[in-house]
Formats: sequence, structure tokens, C-alpha cells
Amino acid sequence: MSDLYTKKEVKEYVTDVAHERPLGVSIAAILLIFNGALLLVTQLLTLNALNEASTLVGICRGMFQGFIALLGLAGTTAGVGMLLGKKWAWWLAVFYFTYETMRYACAILFIPDVPPVLGGVQLSSALYYIKYGMRIIWNLSFTLFMCHSKVPGFFKTNEVNKWRACIALLLINGVLAAIGWRLLN
Repeated sequence: MSDLYTKKEVKEYVTDVAHERPLGVSIAAILLIFNGALLLVTQLLTLNALNEASTLVGICRGMFQGFIALLGLAGTTAGVGMLLGKKWAWWLAVFYFTYETMRYACAILFIPDVPPVLGGVQLSSALYYIKYGMRIIWNLSFTLFMCHSKVPGFFKTNEVNKWRACIALLLINGVLAAIGWRLLN
């Protein structure tokens, strides 16, 4: 039996099988790249409007624009890293999805304050709750997917306690949101 396969052939087979990218990882990566690139392009196209919005909210223009650019770059970078199967991409993607979850949770908390401040098109509060509630579900779904058994195996993060990492990232992003809220008030 040992003559059938050499040690090298067995190692290559195990390595190739273990590193096949799950379809969901490809989909998530493409969505991250698209979302990040779209955010960067939108930022460039609406530069003046975002500067005015930062003034309305009371945030420094450079910090506001820089943070939007950083978020767009994080999404694009995470997507590219996921396509390449990089270990750091798993962490960046989970951070991105947990950040988005917390950001939309904060949006739900402040919905009564948002429409009057922004002006423009006014939707009913119920539509805002539905919109941001769906976004929370969407990003939580991707966070849970990133912890699914095959995904960490692809990124070689099996040794990480995935649930503890996700909870820690949700807490970190919650603290960031609280600091941002505190700075605005």
C-alpha cells in the first residue's frame, strides 16, 4: 500500500484539497471588492457634499474623508486578500463585517435624529429601521459565514477561537462607535 503514493504526492494532494476556495469566500470577496471600490468612487464623486455633511455633523473634513477612504480601502483590501487566501484577510474581513454591523446598529439608535439633520429626502422612520435592520442582518450573516467550519480552514485560522474573536471585534467596534458618538455630543 505504501508503494502506491509517494510522501510528496500525498502532501500535494492534501495541500491542494485543503486550499480550495469555498464558493462563499469568492462571493464575499467579490462583494467586498465591489463595495470598497464603490465607496471610494462615490467618495470622489461626492467630495463637496461629504465636506458639507461633515460640517453639519460637526466633524473635521479631513478626518471624515480619511475615515471613509480607510473604510473603502479596508473592504477592497480584504476582498483581494480573501481571493488570495491570506490569513490576515480573514481578520480584516471579520473586522469589516463586525464594524458594519455596529455602524448600522448605531444608525438604528439615532434614526430619529438623522432625517432632520441631513435634510433632503425624508423617509418615514419605519423605512429607516427596515433599511438598517436588513443591513445588520446582512453583515451578521457574513460574520457568521466567516466563522463557518470550511472558511477558517481555507484561511488557516483553525487555531483561533472564532466566536471569541467575533465577540471581541464586536466589542472593539462598539467601543469605537461609543467614542465617535461621544465626540459628536
